[in-house]
Amino acid sequence: MGVPPTTTEPGHTVTTADGGRSRGEGSMTDQPLIAEVSQKAIVLSPDSDLLVMQMDPETWELPGGRMGAYEEPLVGVKREVREETGLSVDIQEPVHTAAWRNDVGRGRFSVVYWCETDSKDVTLSHEHCDYAWVSPRTARDEFLTVSIHQRAIDELLDAQPTLARPMDDD
Repeated sequence: MGVPPTTTEPGHTVTTADGGRSRGEGSMTDQPLIAEVSQKAIVLSPDSDLLVMQMDPETWELPGGRMGAYEEPLVGVKREVREETGLSVDIQEPVHTAAWRNDVGRGRFSVVYWCETDSKDVTLSHEHCDYAWVSPRTARDEFLTVSIHQRAIDELLDAQPTLARPMDDD
């Protein structure tokens, strides 16, 4: 099932499930996407390491989760990160959005935020079995198994090239 184009703000990228990308051209459709909202966080430490979370033996992802029905978006991101990691974060800005329909046709919309923390002391919740602090490129290339999360890191590194290390020496 196809994904309708989604309106975005200039400078923000929307990725559709079929890999299509839009750079905020403002296209609209007659059929709005009714979607569950997921918010994820690219959490960076003071030394620019990125936090990845292992959900099961084959899935590494960014921390975050579903937004509550009446929850303010930024409050929801902070809540999810704290629940899953025990960390407090400062939200810098959204870096990536994606809209798609899942295998049964339900709408999904995801926002990935760039966040910073002053601690690497992670306390795992029941949702994850392991975590790692790695460079953004290592996270993208060797850990993350969710393509939206990989693309979000690309968007962040494009917008903030100083976060990319010349050589990854994790």
